Amino acid sequence: MPTLSLTFILNLNNRTRSLFLTFFLFWGIIQDHPALGSAYQPSWPIFSEVQGGELAYEVKTKDSLYSISGRDGTAWEYLAKRNNLLWPFKLSIGQRLEINNRHIIPQDQVIEGLLLNIPGHMLYLFEQGALIKRFPVGLGRFDWPTPVGVFSVRGKYKNKTWKIPKSIQEEMRREGKIVLEKIPPGPDNPLGKYWIPLSVPGYGIHATIWPESIGHSTSHGCIRMLAEDIETLFPRIKPGTPITIVYEPLKLAITPNGRIFLEAHPNTYQKPFSYWNHAQSLARINSLWDQIDWTRVEIVLNERNGLAEEITRK
Repeated sequence: MPTLSLTFILNLNNRTRSLFLTFFLFWGIIQDHPALGSAYQPSWPIFSEVQGGELAYEVKTKDSLYSISGRDGTAWEYLAKRNNLLWPFKLSIGQRLEINNRHIIPQDQVIEGLLLNIPGHMLYLFEQGALIKRFPVGLGRFDWPTPVGVFSVRGKYKNKTWKIPKSIQEEMRREGKIVLEKIPPGPDNPLGKYWIPLSVPGYGIHATIWPESIGHSTSHGCIRMLAEDIETLFPRIKPGTPITIVYEPLKLAITPNGRIFLEAHPNTYQKPFSYWNHAQSLARINSLWDQIDWTRVEIVLNERNGLAEEITRK
Protein backbone atom coordinates (compact mmCIF):
# COMPACT_ATOMS: atom_id res chain seq x y z
CA MET A 1 0.00 0.00 0.00
CA PRO A 2 1.47 3.47 -0.86
CA THR A 3 2.62 5.79 1.91
CA LEU A 4 0.78 9.11 2.16
CA SER A 5 2.39 12.22 3.65
CA LEU A 6 0.91 13.98 6.66
CA THR A 7 0.82 17.26 4.66
CA PHE A 8 -1.30 15.62 1.97
CA ILE A 9 -3.81 14.33 4.53
CA LEU A 10 -4.06 17.67 6.38
CA ASN A 11 -4.78 19.52 3.14
CA LEU A 12 -7.89 17.42 2.48
CA ASN A 13 -11.32 18.73 3.41
CA ASN A 14 -12.92 17.32 6.56
CA ARG A 15 -15.14 14.77 4.81
CA THR A 16 -12.38 13.40 2.57
CA ARG A 17 -9.93 13.30 5.47
CA SER A 18 -12.45 11.33 7.53
CA LEU A 19 -12.88 8.81 4.70
CA PHE A 20 -9.11 8.37 4.41
CA LEU A 21 -8.68 7.78 8.17
CA THR A 22 -11.58 5.31 8.20
CA PHE A 23 -9.96 3.43 5.32
CA PHE A 24 -6.61 3.23 7.12
CA LEU A 25 -8.31 1.94 10.29
CA PHE A 26 -10.16 -0.70 8.27
CA TRP A 27 -6.92 -1.64 6.49
CA GLY A 28 -5.24 -2.26 9.83
CA ILE A 29 -8.09 -4.48 10.93
CA ILE A 30 -8.15 -6.70 7.85
CA GLN A 31 -4.43 -7.38 8.06
CA ASP A 32 -5.17 -9.61 11.08
CA HIS A 33 -8.47 -11.07 9.89
CA PRO A 34 -8.10 -14.80 9.11
CA ALA A 35 -10.22 -14.53 5.98
CA LEU A 36 -9.28 -11.07 4.65
CA GLY A 37 -5.79 -10.24 5.83
CA SER A 38 -2.35 -11.39 4.80
CA ALA A 39 -0.84 -14.36 6.66
CA TYR A 40 0.81 -13.70 10.03
CA GLN A 41 4.57 -14.27 9.91
CA PRO A 42 5.52 -16.25 13.05
CA SER A 43 8.75 -15.38 14.83
CA TRP A 44 9.15 -18.81 16.41
CA PRO A 45 10.40 -21.85 14.45
CA ILE A 46 8.82 -25.28 14.58
CA PHE A 47 9.91 -27.40 17.55
CA SER A 48 10.48 -31.12 18.03
CA GLU A 49 10.10 -31.95 21.72
CA VAL A 50 6.90 -32.49 23.71
CA GLN A 51 7.09 -33.22 27.45
CA GLY A 52 4.55 -34.17 30.10
CA GLY A 53 1.25 -35.93 29.83
CA GLU A 54 -1.74 -37.18 31.78
CA LEU A 55 -1.39 -38.06 35.45
CA ALA A 56 -3.32 -38.24 38.71
CA TYR A 57 -2.99 -35.46 41.27
CA GLU A 58 -3.99 -35.54 44.94
CA VAL A 59 -5.41 -32.28 46.27
CA LYS A 60 -3.37 -30.74 49.10
CA THR A 61 -4.00 -28.05 51.70
CA LYS A 62 -4.69 -24.60 50.17
CA ASP A 63 -5.09 -26.08 46.69
CA SER A 64 -7.72 -24.67 44.38
CA LEU A 65 -8.71 -25.21 40.79
CA TYR A 66 -7.08 -21.86 40.02
CA SER A 67 -3.73 -22.70 41.67
CA ILE A 68 -3.47 -26.27 40.32
CA SER A 69 -4.19 -25.24 36.74
CA GLY A 70 -1.70 -22.37 37.01
CA ARG A 71 1.13 -24.63 38.16
CA ASP A 72 0.49 -27.04 35.29
CA GLY A 73 0.18 -24.34 32.65
CA THR A 74 -3.40 -25.15 31.69
CA ALA A 75 -6.73 -23.34 31.80
CA TRP A 76 -8.80 -23.90 34.92
CA GLU A 77 -11.87 -24.34 32.71
CA TYR A 78 -10.18 -27.34 31.11
CA LEU A 79 -9.37 -28.85 34.50
CA ALA A 80 -12.98 -28.44 35.66
CA LYS A 81 -14.37 -30.00 32.48
CA ARG A 82 -11.88 -32.88 32.55
CA ASN A 83 -12.89 -33.81 36.11
CA ASN A 84 -16.64 -33.11 35.78
CA LEU A 85 -16.46 -30.42 38.46
CA LEU A 86 -19.40 -28.09 38.96
CA TRP A 87 -19.60 -24.59 40.37
CA PRO A 88 -18.33 -23.52 42.90
CA PHE A 89 -15.58 -26.10 42.16
CA LYS A 90 -14.91 -26.85 45.82
CA LEU A 91 -12.06 -29.32 46.31
CA SER A 92 -11.35 -31.54 49.32
CA ILE A 93 -7.97 -32.61 50.67
CA GLY A 94 -7.02 -36.01 49.26
CA GLN A 95 -9.36 -35.71 46.29
CA ARG A 96 -7.82 -37.15 43.12
CA LEU A 97 -7.90 -35.16 39.91
CA GLU A 98 -6.94 -36.10 36.37
CA ILE A 99 -4.57 -33.44 35.11
CA ASN A 100 -2.47 -32.91 32.00
CA ASN A 101 0.81 -30.99 31.81
CA ARG A 102 1.83 -31.83 28.23
CA HIS A 103 3.66 -28.90 26.61
CA ILE A 104 5.85 -28.16 23.62
CA ILE A 105 9.40 -27.38 24.72
CA PRO A 106 11.01 -24.45 22.83
CA GLN A 107 14.43 -26.09 23.05
CA ASP A 108 15.56 -24.67 19.69
CA GLN A 109 14.99 -21.06 20.74
CA VAL A 110 17.99 -20.36 22.99
CA ILE A 111 21.28 -22.09 23.76
CA GLU A 112 22.08 -20.67 27.18
CA GLY A 113 20.16 -18.89 29.92
CA LEU A 114 16.47 -18.26 30.51
CA LEU A 115 13.51 -18.11 28.16
CA LEU A 116 10.09 -16.85 29.19
CA ASN A 117 6.94 -17.02 27.07
CA ILE A 118 4.35 -14.65 28.52
CA PRO A 119 1.10 -16.28 27.26
CA GLY A 120 2.36 -19.69 28.43
CA HIS A 121 3.40 -18.39 31.88
CA MET A 122 6.41 -20.70 31.71
CA LEU A 123 10.10 -20.01 32.39
CA TYR A 124 12.70 -22.35 30.85
CA LEU A 125 16.29 -22.80 32.06
CA PHE A 126 18.83 -23.90 29.41
CA GLU A 127 22.44 -24.85 29.91
CA GLN A 128 24.70 -25.64 26.94
CA GLY A 129 21.69 -26.05 24.67
CA ALA A 130 19.89 -28.53 26.94
CA LEU A 131 16.70 -27.86 28.87
CA ILE A 132 17.42 -28.23 32.58
CA LYS A 133 13.98 -27.42 33.97
CA ARG A 134 10.78 -25.52 33.27
CA PHE A 135 9.01 -23.45 35.91
CA PRO A 136 5.46 -22.08 36.00
CA VAL A 137 5.47 -18.37 36.83
CA GLY A 138 3.14 -15.51 37.67
CA LEU A 139 3.43 -12.43 35.46
CA GLY A 140 2.28 -8.83 35.09
CA ARG A 141 -1.39 -8.03 34.79
CA PHE A 142 -2.99 -6.46 31.72
CA ASP A 143 -2.49 -2.86 32.89
CA TRP A 144 1.02 -3.55 34.24
CA PRO A 145 2.54 -5.98 31.70
CA THR A 146 5.79 -7.89 31.92
CA PRO A 147 8.15 -6.41 29.29
CA VAL A 148 9.25 -8.24 26.15
CA GLY A 149 12.88 -8.23 25.04
CA VAL A 150 16.37 -9.60 25.67
CA PHE A 151 17.64 -8.75 29.14
CA SER A 152 20.12 -10.13 31.68
CA VAL A 153 20.36 -10.97 35.37
CA ARG A 154 21.88 -8.07 37.33
CA GLY A 155 22.34 -9.67 40.74
CA LYS A 156 21.15 -12.19 43.34
CA TYR A 157 19.83 -11.32 46.78
CA LYS A 158 18.41 -13.23 49.73
CA ASN A 159 15.99 -11.77 52.26
CA LYS A 160 15.99 -8.35 50.65
CA THR A 161 13.97 -5.41 51.92
CA TRP A 162 11.38 -4.41 49.32
CA LYS A 163 11.61 -0.69 48.57
CA ILE A 164 8.15 0.01 47.20
CA PRO A 165 8.18 1.99 43.94
CA LYS A 166 6.38 5.33 43.90
CA SER A 167 3.93 4.01 41.30
CA ILE A 168 2.82 1.19 43.61
CA GLN A 169 2.64 3.59 46.56
CA GLU A 170 0.28 5.72 44.48
CA GLU A 171 -1.83 2.65 43.74
CA MET A 172 -2.01 1.91 47.48
CA ARG A 173 -3.20 5.46 48.05
CA ARG A 174 -5.91 5.22 45.38
CA GLU A 175 -7.17 1.94 46.84
CA GLY A 176 -7.38 3.36 50.36
CA LYS A 177 -4.59 1.15 51.72
CA ILE A 178 -1.88 2.15 54.18
CA VAL A 179 0.94 3.57 52.05
CA LEU A 180 4.27 1.94 52.85
CA GLU A 181 7.72 2.89 51.56
CA LYS A 182 9.40 -0.43 52.31
CA ILE A 183 8.74 -3.89 53.72
CA PRO A 184 11.54 -5.72 55.61
CA PRO A 185 12.33 -9.42 55.13
CA GLY A 186 9.75 -11.74 56.60
CA PRO A 187 6.43 -13.45 55.95
CA ASP A 188 4.78 -10.22 54.73
CA ASN A 189 7.42 -9.36 52.13
CA PRO A 190 5.99 -9.99 48.61
CA LEU A 191 9.50 -10.77 47.32
CA GLY A 192 9.75 -13.86 49.49
CA LYS A 193 13.29 -15.01 50.29
CA TYR A 194 14.83 -14.43 46.87
CA TRP A 195 15.15 -11.43 44.56
CA ILE A 196 16.85 -11.56 41.13
CA PRO A 197 16.83 -8.10 39.48
CA LEU A 198 16.92 -7.84 35.68
CA SER A 199 18.61 -5.31 33.44
CA VAL A 200 15.25 -3.66 32.70
CA PRO A 201 14.85 -1.23 35.63
CA GLY A 202 12.22 -2.11 38.24
CA TYR A 203 11.65 -5.69 37.10
CA GLY A 204 12.96 -8.97 38.41
CA ILE A 205 12.35 -12.58 39.37
CA HIS A 206 11.32 -13.34 42.93
CA ALA A 207 9.61 -15.79 45.22
CA THR A 208 6.05 -15.01 46.22
CA ILE A 209 3.88 -15.18 49.31
CA TRP A 210 0.88 -15.68 47.01
CA PRO A 211 1.49 -19.13 45.41
CA GLU A 212 -2.04 -19.14 43.98
CA SER A 213 -0.93 -16.38 41.57
CA ILE A 214 1.49 -18.70 39.77
CA GLY A 215 0.37 -19.37 36.21
CA HIS A 216 -1.69 -16.19 36.09
CA SER A 217 -1.22 -12.48 35.32
CA THR A 218 -1.66 -10.58 38.59
CA SER A 219 1.70 -8.95 39.41
CA HIS A 220 3.06 -5.45 38.75
CA GLY A 221 5.20 -6.82 35.93
CA CYS A 222 7.68 -8.91 37.88
CA ILE A 223 8.13 -12.67 37.46
CA ARG A 224 6.84 -14.62 40.45
CA MET A 225 7.98 -18.16 41.27
CA LEU A 226 7.02 -20.81 43.78
CA ALA A 227 9.40 -20.91 46.77
CA GLU A 228 10.65 -24.43 45.94
CA ASP A 229 11.19 -23.52 42.27
CA ILE A 230 13.24 -20.39 42.87
CA GLU A 231 15.38 -22.33 45.35
CA THR A 232 16.27 -24.60 42.42
CA LEU A 233 16.87 -21.72 40.01
CA PHE A 234 18.79 -19.38 42.33
CA PRO A 235 22.11 -21.31 42.55
CA ARG A 236 22.13 -22.14 38.80
CA ILE A 237 22.23 -18.57 37.51
CA LYS A 238 24.62 -15.69 38.01
CA PRO A 239 24.87 -11.99 37.13
CA GLY A 240 25.01 -11.68 33.36
CA THR A 241 22.82 -14.72 32.66
CA PRO A 242 20.65 -13.75 29.66
CA ILE A 243 16.86 -13.91 29.77
CA THR A 244 14.77 -13.69 26.61
CA ILE A 245 11.13 -12.72 27.14
CA VAL A 246 8.80 -13.35 24.19
CA TYR A 247 5.10 -13.10 23.48
CA GLU A 248 3.93 -16.11 21.45
CA PRO A 249 0.44 -17.53 22.12
CA LEU A 250 1.00 -20.41 19.67
CA LYS A 251 3.59 -23.21 19.34
CA LEU A 252 3.86 -26.01 16.78
CA ALA A 253 5.97 -29.16 17.05
CA ILE A 254 6.64 -32.26 14.97
CA THR A 255 8.20 -35.10 16.95
CA PRO A 256 10.89 -37.46 15.59
CA ASN A 257 8.19 -40.08 14.90
CA GLY A 258 6.16 -37.63 12.80
CA ARG A 259 3.41 -36.65 15.27
CA ILE A 260 2.34 -33.00 15.02
CA PHE A 261 1.29 -31.00 18.10
CA LEU A 262 -0.22 -27.54 18.47
CA GLU A 263 -0.30 -25.56 21.72
CA ALA A 264 -2.53 -22.49 22.04
CA HIS A 265 -2.67 -20.06 24.97
CA PRO A 266 -5.00 -17.13 25.64
CA ASN A 267 -3.85 -13.78 24.24
CA THR A 268 -2.92 -12.48 27.70
CA TYR A 269 -2.43 -8.83 26.81
CA GLN A 270 -4.93 -8.79 23.90
CA LYS A 271 -2.30 -7.93 21.32
CA PRO A 272 -3.20 -7.85 17.59
CA PHE A 273 -2.90 -11.51 16.69
CA SER A 274 -4.67 -14.00 14.44
CA TYR A 275 -4.42 -17.58 15.72
CA TRP A 276 -5.68 -18.97 12.43
CA ASN A 277 -3.21 -17.01 10.27
CA HIS A 278 -0.37 -17.96 12.59
CA ALA A 279 -1.22 -21.68 12.46
CA GLN A 280 -1.52 -21.59 8.68
CA SER A 281 1.82 -19.81 8.31
CA LEU A 282 3.60 -22.32 10.53
CA ALA A 283 2.15 -25.19 8.52
CA ARG A 284 2.96 -23.60 5.18
CA ILE A 285 6.59 -22.62 5.86
CA ASN A 286 7.30 -26.07 7.32
CA SER A 287 5.54 -27.98 4.48
CA LEU A 288 3.09 -29.66 6.87
CA TRP A 289 -0.21 -28.55 5.37
CA ASP A 290 -1.32 -31.97 4.07
CA GLN A 291 -0.23 -33.74 7.26
CA ILE A 292 -2.47 -31.68 9.54
CA ASP A 293 -6.06 -32.32 10.62
CA TRP A 294 -7.44 -28.79 10.18
CA THR A 295 -10.74 -29.64 11.88
CA ARG A 296 -8.74 -30.53 14.98
CA VAL A 297 -6.73 -27.31 14.63
CA GLU A 298 -9.94 -25.29 14.77
CA ILE A 299 -10.93 -27.00 18.03
CA VAL A 300 -7.51 -26.35 19.61
CA LEU A 301 -7.56 -22.69 18.61
CA ASN A 302 -11.06 -22.21 19.98
CA GLU A 303 -10.29 -23.90 23.33
CA ARG A 304 -6.83 -22.35 23.94
CA ASN A 305 -6.37 -24.56 26.99
CA GLY A 306 -2.56 -24.26 27.07
CA LEU A 307 -1.92 -27.94 26.33
CA ALA A 308 0.02 -29.49 23.48
CA GLU A 309 -2.71 -31.23 21.48
CA GLU A 310 -2.06 -33.66 18.64
CA ILE A 311 -3.28 -32.45 15.24
CA THR A 312 -1.75 -35.14 13.01
CA ARG A 313 -4.02 -36.19 10.15
CA LYS A 314 -4.87 -39.85 10.76
